Amino acid sequence: MKTFGKRDHELNYWKRTGVYAVIQNEYDQFLCVENLDGHLFLVGGGVESEESLERALSRESIEETGHDIQIIEEIGRAERHWVSEKYPGDSQHNVGILYACELLEKIAEPVEKEIMRWVDFDYLEKHLFHEHHLYLVKQYLKISQP
Repeated sequence: MKTFGKRDHELNYWKRTGVYAVIQNEYDQFLCVENLDGHLFLVGGGVESEESLERALSRESIEETGHDIQIIEEIGRAERHWVSEKYPGDSQHNVGILYACELLEKIAEPVEKEIMRWVDFDYLEKHLFHEHHLYLVKQYLKISQP
């Protein structure tokens, strides 16, 4: 598994495994969540205890978009160690598992209120918050990387 960043062993350790959907439309744009700071995130989030990866991704998609999804394939896994501005005393360890997905019908109103946007790859590349997610998206698109 490719690792980004380094863990600061002087800080508390917080590990979070998340599952994320790479969803594209007919224009090759990506469906993203935009937070109030203008950062983009892929649809998805943390896996709750005793929840399968697939179930967690389906739940997160419905919570964020109101849409069900069809998981096509696992793209890959990567991790990132970083320190959040919101939690400066904690070393964050995010394990991201990305899946290529198809957006299906809307089955509920979204619970979460972040903005959903379709963005081109160039915009995604500049604004996607997690570098390990971008690495996996590029792998999926077969874009060469250093």
